[in-house]
Amino acid sequence: MMTSANRAFLLLVKKDVIVMLHGYLAYIVALLIASVISLLMALFLFIRRTKTGAVVLAYLMLSTSVYSLGYAFELACSTLSGMLFWSKFQYLGISIIPALWIIMVIQMTGKDRWLTRPVLIAIFIIPFTTFILHLTDSYHHLYYSSVSVNLNSPFPLLVFTKGPWYWVHVAFTNLSILCGNIMLLDMWRRSAPSYSRQAAIILIASLAPWAGLIIYQTGRSPWDLDLTPFTFTCTGLITAWGLFQYRLFDLIPVARDKVFDSMRDGVLVVDTSDRIVDFNPTAQLIVKKLSKKDIGRPAKEVLADYPELLKQLSVNNNEQNNLQTSQGGVSYYYNSRVTPVMNDKNKLIGKTIVLNDITQQVLLHEKLSKLATLDALTNIFNRRHFLDLSNDELCHAKQSGTSISLILMDLDHFKQINDTYGHKAGDIVITTVTAVCSNNLRVTDLFGRYGGEEFVAFLPETSSEEAFQIAERLRQNIAVTRIELDDGSITVTASFGVASADKAGDIELDELLKNADEALYEAKEAGRNCVRRRFLN
Repeated sequence: MMTSANRAFLLLVKKDVIVMLHGYLAYIVALLIASVISLLMALFLFIRRTKTGAVVLAYLMLSTSVYSLGYAFELACSTLSGMLFWSKFQYLGISIIPALWIIMVIQMTGKDRWLTRPVLIAIFIIPFTTFILHLTDSYHHLYYSSVSVNLNSPFPLLVFTKGPWYWVHVAFTNLSILCGNIMLLDMWRRSAPSYSRQAAIILIASLAPWAGLIIYQTGRSPWDLDLTPFTFTCTGLITAWGLFQYRLFDLIPVARDKVFDSMRDGVLVVDTSDRIVDFNPTAQLIVKKLSKKDIGRPAKEVLADYPELLKQLSVNNNEQNNLQTSQGGVSYYYNSRVTPVMNDKNKLIGKTIVLNDITQQVLLHEKLSKLATLDALTNIFNRRHFLDLSNDELCHAKQSGTSISLILMDLDHFKQINDTYGHKAGDIVITTVTAVCSNNLRVTDLFGRYGGEEFVAFLPETSSEEAFQIAERLRQNIAVTRIELDDGSITVTASFGVASADKAGDIELDELLKNADEALYEAKEAGRNCVRRRFLN
């Protein structure tokens, strides 16, 4: 006969069982709700996939949805076969969540360059193996040593003995989340004050999975239920909210890494001991053989071929210098600047070397200089630049008291050549005569086009007799040179006027030119193709 005490005890037990069953059903419903929320968030992220990081986060939310849905149906089953089916279904999401997590964090922290094909393959090796081993566990028992249904609890639960690969999966999951936390912590630490709130949101969201993992893996969850799906759902929701509310991926200055890598200027960073700390891809294009192996090496070794940079690095100032390099026979020019890097306490912690490519500016300057100083057709000095250089040489001759000479040359009957053969032929004659004269003048002589078919040469430290011989040599070489035209070949002659002074004294360039012009006129009057000269002292 049941006593009143026994009846009270049974009522109490019955009440506890009902409470547990209600909690059990509520947990299943919560998992289904979490699955739906994660799925909707994944769809939303796919629609907004143009946002940086949205696609990987969408896949993470989709995996979490699969995880939650599978676990809900596993709990709803009462047979071992049904539970194992939904357990295998769960691992479509569970196995790849750690890989997607670390990829998402890498993108969030602006280190996309790490995600090369070999790295991605390496990241997915363990998840893929986990999924296959879990799917085929009944053949080898590497994932679960044994599985059964616990019927002693208020509701049926799948229980298992953990096999060796289960611990590999757990270790990989924990390591992935930990690495992500460390990277996000570093991002938050390096964020500017105006962005620290956004960075803190991501960091806090990244810590949520630890709650579920620690509680479940240490066996402290109620009735040994897995809380991890909820924590990953929370992480995804917070991250997605921050993605669109605060434009986290757009604003967080971890993008400094992206800016650093995409800069058109080459940048090298050295520490206080002048050891290479970092550099961007552009610097690798500028500094020969620069590679990741050089990080930690002394700058004096890495930059041994660039003594100008090393000298600039040792001076410790912000002065700018120009650097010239050569690659494949092509010259490149850079503006180099060394800038000290200070910490919050204004203490020197390193230096940056910035190399700005100024090749186009230098080439443009050279082109403009060439246009300003050289004759476009003959590529020798134009009249104005010749006169400037000759005045400089004349001043030097006055100071040193040396002799000077000037030769003025005019092609004979050049107008007839243009009239007979055309202006193109005239240009060929001009350039051919220029080449003949250039090959027969000395390096120290100045040679320019004076105008039309007239040429002029300034001969420093040259006596009247030497100048006459040079002019005669030019005349003879011009006369024997056959000039090839489209319609055949011709020869031309030239007349020469030479003006000389044994000592420059107070002679001016205009006076030299005037006397050379008068001597040239005499050569023309004498029948052309000859040399005449005048002495100024």
